[in-house]
Amino acid sequence: MSRQLLDLAWPVRSKIAMSVMIGALITGCYLLQGVLLALILAALIAEGGLAGAVPWLFGFASVVLIRGGLAWLAEMAAQATALATKEELRRKLLTRLIEIGPGAAARRKTGDLQTTIVAGVEALESYYSRYLPAVFVAVFGCLSVLLGLAFVDWRSALLLGAFVAALPIADFFWLRWRMPKSSGIFVAMGEFGAYLLDSLQGIVTLKAFHAIDRRRAALADRAGDLRREAMAALAVTLMRTGLTGLITLLGIAVVLSFNSWRVAAGDLAPVALFMALFLAREAFRPLERLEKEFHTAWSASGAAAPIAELLAAAPLVSEPERPASLPRHTDISFESVAFNYEDDAKPALSSVSFTVKENEFVALVGPSGAGKSTVISLLLRLFNPQAGVIRIGGTNICDLPLDTLRSLISVVSQDTYLFHGTIADNLRLAKPSATMPEIQAAAQAAHIDAFILSLPKGYETEIGERGAHLSGGQRQRIAIARALLKDAPILLLDEATSSVDPRNEKAIQDSLDALARRRTTLVIAHRLSTIRKADRILVMADGRIVEEGPHDQLERRGEHYSRLMLAQGEAA
Repeated sequence: MSRQLLDLAWPVRSKIAMSVMIGALITGCYLLQGVLLALILAALIAEGGLAGAVPWLFGFASVVLIRGGLAWLAEMAAQATALATKEELRRKLLTRLIEIGPGAAARRKTGDLQTTIVAGVEALESYYSRYLPAVFVAVFGCLSVLLGLAFVDWRSALLLGAFVAALPIADFFWLRWRMPKSSGIFVAMGEFGAYLLDSLQGIVTLKAFHAIDRRRAALADRAGDLRREAMAALAVTLMRTGLTGLITLLGIAVVLSFNSWRVAAGDLAPVALFMALFLAREAFRPLERLEKEFHTAWSASGAAAPIAELLAAAPLVSEPERPASLPRHTDISFESVAFNYEDDAKPALSSVSFTVKENEFVALVGPSGAGKSTVISLLLRLFNPQAGVIRIGGTNICDLPLDTLRSLISVVSQDTYLFHGTIADNLRLAKPSATMPEIQAAAQAAHIDAFILSLPKGYETEIGERGAHLSGGQRQRIAIARALLKDAPILLLDEATSSVDPRNEKAIQDSLDALARRRTTLVIAHRLSTIRKADRILVMADGRIVEEGPHDQLERRGEHYSRLMLAQGEAA
């Protein structure tokens, strides 16, 4: 048990309390069973027949039936606790992931996040539904049995209590001696899961480079680490089971031997011997249940830390305390903006200042690492700049609610992401209320409508995970259609036609150019031929804007832009 685990238990405390109460009643039934069995045996020995034992037999049968009903209720309560735990923890974790945003989430491996949200929550589910109730039942159950035995014979209760107390004490010192400080199973599981997921997602690349065998060997190494961690914990817990079993049997044997000697000496009635015998067994039963759930606790101890860490993660951006209203204009201005990624000593942006007027078409060009994508990320508030201000319509974007800010912007990125589902589902992400005529109009503008209608189910065609059933160009045209359907006043394009075949590229580019004239548009261009019609071109290098102007003027100037054109073979 730890403070982290107890803090996470707070939302399901009432359900845990219900499980504890039912468990205590079950322990009470076992206590009654022990007493009734002792009375049955005493009656059989004293009267030599069944007649005197009949009432106790009916009582015993009734208690067994009640215990059976309580066992069913206990299982239902455990399932309810497990379900509530999963719902509550996954709601919190997914909400926190959304709150910290893609900028913070990108610092974590997908496989680690998956292990935390899936396997980690499953481990805590069992901890709260099984182990934690067993802890409280063990405390109250053992004390109840010992107090019950004390009414019959205090010497037996005292002797048995010494062994009952010895079991958790010996267990504690054994674990401190043999068990590592914390479970490494979840760390190893996260490493294995992340590496496996990465391998599955990149299996085509692995085959193309004939790297399957090397990857399989590395995956086997991680699987070996996971197996060693699991077996190390298992070895200690199995030896622990033997130790606790020895103490249990030794305690019952000592109590039975001691009381048998007392009965022979005439110091103890036979009925008290029988009660001590049966209640000695029941005194250890709650501890045995706790023993069976120990692996659950050990797994939870390893899962709690990453879950608590994720829940405690601070978002990189936050909602404004005093939200500003929707700006009336959509001009964009960067004012001495500087930004540095956490793990990068080199600044991504250094005192960048520029303005994009409303309905102006501006392009960002420059070599890789110049800072172009960082401009887009900051404008979407995936990160906050360390210095300077970004404004839309004169309003600092940090003063706009995130939903309001992002409702103003449509994005088409080079790395297109489509979700598993139908084409229509993916398009409606931009506008959930869109009608089919609106969807088809956006698809026609992106030159993808004819292809969609050629499919057996048209717009209801399933496209697979990440759009696996489509080509790269088809995925990108659907992404363009999605941006067109959103119809936001600001359009951000990151090489929107990079995966489109030449036959459709010009038509789509003409559609985007026409669209851009009615919106504030910022384009990241790698192929300079696509931005000749831009009102202005901003040339970036080393996180700064080093040149600015229309295409013809920059070409004649013979500096950075001209060199980029020569490198692409596009100089006139």
